Amino acid sequence: MTFIMKKLPILFTVVALFCSSASAQERREREKPGSDRQKVAKQNERKAYGYGVGEIKIANPADWIKNLEKPIFSGPQTGEKVPSFAATNLRGENAGEELDPVALAKDKLHLMFFVSKSRTFGRFLGQLRQQLQAIEENSKQPWAMSVIVCTDDANEAEKSFAVLDKRYPKNLVVGLSKDGSAGPPAYGLDRNLTATVIVAKNGRVAHNLPYAGGAFYTQPHILGAIAGAMGVDHDTLRKLIGATPGDAASAASNRRGTGGNGENSEPTPKRGFRKLLAPLVQSGTITREEAGELFRSSGDAKALRTKTGELMKAGKLTRKEAGELYSGAYPENAQRR
Repeated sequence: MTFIMKKLPILFTVVALFCSSASAQERREREKPGSDRQKVAKQNERKAYGYGVGEIKIANPADWIKNLEKPIFSGPQTGEKVPSFAATNLRGENAGEELDPVALAKDKLHLMFFVSKSRTFGRFLGQLRQQLQAIEENSKQPWAMSVIVCTDDANEAEKSFAVLDKRYPKNLVVGLSKDGSAGPPAYGLDRNLTATVIVAKNGRVAHNLPYAGGAFYTQPHILGAIAGAMGVDHDTLRKLIGATPGDAASAASNRRGTGGNGENSEPTPKRGFRKLLAPLVQSGTITREEAGELFRSSGDAKALRTKTGELMKAGKLTRKEAGELYSGAYPENAQRR
């Protein structure tokens, strides 16, 4: 007992010093200018989710196919020839004229998008083309990239694309299918899909990626298909891309403010939505990557419903948790549901 009593003053001294240090640190934090505190808070928030930090994500395209609930066959499959076809040019001085994307690509590696709506992907396609351009310049392997809009409403497609035209690099070919929503007959596309993405090499399909979702934030698998067609590993492709922006995570972190482009969309409270994701990540309910996908989908009401639905089917989210995320992003829409 005597020994313990002798040690108590020392213990109290240590505790006092610790508390004093913590208090001083707290005081210094309070004394920081508001802008500095906000900057530090934003940096910590980004670190928590991995937004805009770390290496560009590249995924094996085979994983995308494995994750589909059932096989989807749209367009020529791996190893099959990429047929030529005619489309109507939607860009520049030659708008309205006929073009053949396959003939224009010649013997280049060719990334092809067959999409149901010209505004489905917003600036994503332009950013991807910029990445592809960096890959070309650094690898000396030429690439062609074309987007074909397959719709029965040609007027709407032309009007919608006019909004995006200035965002896209001039070397991105954009055409309108002459065969409506079915697309070129020789391709056998599934008109119910959001997109069919084909990577062609030597005139044949190297990779075919079907997308049925309402949004398009799965660029890592496309980058993986690009790496596969070039015969390089993922680290090499990252070096070829360098600092060129365009990956989905960087695109999300570079956006400022709020926005929405899906059906019944309302401006999304980005900071508030991150706070909803935090406990789900901390509890291990979802991974940081899945949180990132949810965050990137939060700017589009339909896309967010699609993503939360996928996580519910995978057993990652309960119906209640999915509902809370949606209502947190779109409170007015949730009230109408």
